[in-house]
Amino acid sequence: MTGLRCSRCGKPICPQCAVRTPVGLRCPDCAGVRGLPTYRTPASSLAKAAGAGLAVAVGTAILWRFFPEWQFYLCLLMGFGVVETIARFSGNKRGADLQLLAVGIVTVGFLLSRVLLAQRFGISMAEVNALSPSISGILQLRFIPDVVYALLAYLIAWVRFR
Repeated sequence: MTGLRCSRCGKPICPQCAVRTPVGLRCPDCAGVRGLPTYRTPASSLAKAAGAGLAVAVGTAILWRFFPEWQFYLCLLMGFGVVETIARFSGNKRGADLQLLAVGIVTVGFLLSRVLLAQRFGISMAEVNALSPSISGILQLRFIPDVVYALLAYLIAWVRFR
């Protein structure tokens, strides 16, 4: 049995459960310990957000086809553009469903941009599957900086809806 009691209600509490407050130790009920609010986004709002985010991802992929040397800025546009569009169309909610949606749409945008780059430079699927160093350079599939920039867009998508 513990001698430690809540400073508000007097209920016995274990030292691991005690919450430090400016007026002393309290039990979790009196301290008001709550997690961050996350919401289940309604399906209609999720569908609108997915459509708008997909439109931004496709637009960014098309830009990528014409300006592949602007890769860093296009990765930022892919991350922030898709994520903020999804946030606006979902009513600025957060949650795991929006995280997964944003990561999925960013993935679609990156895949589409690589397909469009392959089309622009006349690279066949057999050459893509062989993945020679020259092809990976053209399609921007090297680890540094290409994958690092892509990870930046994924990080933006994950953190925004946390």
